[in-house]
Amino acid sequence: MDEISDRIEQIKEEMRTTPYHKGTEHHIGRLRARLAVLQDQLVERQSGGGGGGKGFEVKHFGDATVVLVGFPSVGKSTLLNVLTSAHSKIAPYPFSTLTVIPGMMDYLGAQIQILDVPGLISGAASGKGHGKQVLAVARNADLIVLLVETNHLEQIALMEKELEQAGVRINKTKPNIFIKETEKGGIKLNLSTSHLSLSRMEIEGIAQEFRITNAEITFEQDITIDNLIDAFMANRVYIPAITVVNKIDQISLGEMGVLGELGVIRVSAEKKIGLEELREKIWKKLGLIRVYLKTKDEEPDLSDPLIIKEGQSVEETARKIHGNLALTIKEAKVWGKSVKFQAQTVSPGHILQDEDILMLVNRETNTPNS
Repeated sequence: MDEISDRIEQIKEEMRTTPYHKGTEHHIGRLRARLAVLQDQLVERQSGGGGGGKGFEVKHFGDATVVLVGFPSVGKSTLLNVLTSAHSKIAPYPFSTLTVIPGMMDYLGAQIQILDVPGLISGAASGKGHGKQVLAVARNADLIVLLVETNHLEQIALMEKELEQAGVRINKTKPNIFIKETEKGGIKLNLSTSHLSLSRMEIEGIAQEFRITNAEITFEQDITIDNLIDAFMANRVYIPAITVVNKIDQISLGEMGVLGELGVIRVSAEKKIGLEELREKIWKKLGLIRVYLKTKDEEPDLSDPLIIKEGQSVEETARKIHGNLALTIKEAKVWGKSVKFQAQTVSPGHILQDEDILMLVNRETNTPNS
């Protein structure tokens, strides 16, 4: 066992044998921070560093990118082929996919890029079986689909563990913690929440593990030690995920009912069962909405929506149409669910909703933009 592994085991043993109470919380917090740093170092060294590699450099196209993650032979290639126009190689043996295979799914006017990657195996975060490259692709996706077979549900927890070790936090919201290092003054805490579970001593101890002795740390919500450690690590990504169980054509109705209680999406890629439910789930989980653009004298083309993220404003939408358009808007009018009355004039900060119709009037020419 090498030096880093030895230190990790020593810290784990100390954490197991140290009782947690007011007098030890500071020490345990520092141990957990130290452990997180060492585990990252170990994963980085074992994987050889870097996440690239021939065949894994993927340019993102479309409105969003989804990556299919699963162990070998769970049906990722088949699922990609039936959801998109891709032609990923299908074979009755493991590891038939050796690079990233892209496909494009057209849904409600959105172009959603779906990526098939090589099968994940235990130890992927440490670089086993192209694991580092696969997880690097997952880190840059807008949505992760965890794909398993009906008789291997235990692989869900294994994949979640590998993603966690790679710094990917699935279905979690990034905590509102803001760290600004300063030249002096020690650790200053700014609280925008009425309650904070961590003590000042715990926070200062964790900061010291990251060699930070002077900083302003702003908390806009209550947090855990793990939240704070992730904020200091600064290499964590927060990505939505859905779990899909494939090959349901091979199980009984009773087993189908059990899967339904787990809240997973049930499909058979080969028999094309459950695909519409999966498409809808992908759309909703991505948080995409449709906005239709119109001009003063023409009705909008309802077959050609502009796809934006839920919660985006008129100004952000204008910026997506053209980088400089937001700077020249004189007036914006909206028809749809987001306004109290139709053709309402709205501010640049107005939040659009699905299937809104938007008309922008340019300040310089005083003509509508589309």
